[in-house]
Amino acid sequence: MLGEFDPASVSGIDVLALPVLPEITDAMRAHLRNTVARGRAKGNRPDVFSKLGDCMTENEHFLLPFADGDYDLGDYASLQPLIERFRRTPARAGNWAKNSFDTPGLSAAGGFNIAAPLDPTWSNPEWCRNSESPLACELRVAQPAFAVIMFGTNDVALTDGATYDYFLRSIVHSVLDAGVAPILSTFPYRPEDPEKTLLLNRIAVRVAADYQIPIMNLYRALEALPDRGVNTADTIHLNVAPDGRADVFDAAHLRYGFATRNLVTLQSLESVVKALE
Repeated sequence: MLGEFDPASVSGIDVLALPVLPEITDAMRAHLRNTVARGRAKGNRPDVFSKLGDCMTENEHFLLPFADGDYDLGDYASLQPLIERFRRTPARAGNWAKNSFDTPGLSAAGGFNIAAPLDPTWSNPEWCRNSESPLACELRVAQPAFAVIMFGTNDVALTDGATYDYFLRSIVHSVLDAGVAPILSTFPYRPEDPEKTLLLNRIAVRVAADYQIPIMNLYRALEALPDRGVNTADTIHLNVAPDGRADVFDAAHLRYGFATRNLVTLQSLESVVKALE
């Protein structure tokens, strides 16, 4: 219940000690397999993933460049089969031609905080039913097998720990209940409030552990980058290389936030897919 969260319950979590890529235990693997099997019985599609998040997820630099062939995986060419898998299936029903990479999630929008995906006020009337939340709409329309989830950037200024904990758990519960495998993510450093950034990321780590779901530690992945991968002129966004490319995985481009997020997201998605197979 909202209000029962105790900040002391997560104070001992060392976010920087958590691996960047998800560690999938045998218990977690069994849990995810059962979840996805239930989803497949409902019609969920194994070659579709949904994106849940804020402006850093609904962004031209996040995964969208992998919808076509104009990218460079560099030393990470082993990710090509994963990309092909999710490129071959439309991410929505009907005449929708876009795949999971270039489809903006109905539960991802600029300005979203952790509560927004559960509020029908923000649903897209073109796709969503009356009184249907953005999250419920996305899960119904896309019928994904996987969901990449990252919230927190806007919550640093807007949301207290108890509220963030409550709504993040609500989102994860809804995703699991729909038979979808969640891949949670820590979120980037906010220079305006480092302590709040750390608190909310600790909550995300605890939620992942409580629900036995994978978590990608983007916070750690960005830690060693210049400015921690954050755009210093607009700190609610990650930065990008001067040529505007976040889909080139070489040393020069991986010094920037969006390229690093794209790489570790693809790697995390791959690890979950392999665990299920």
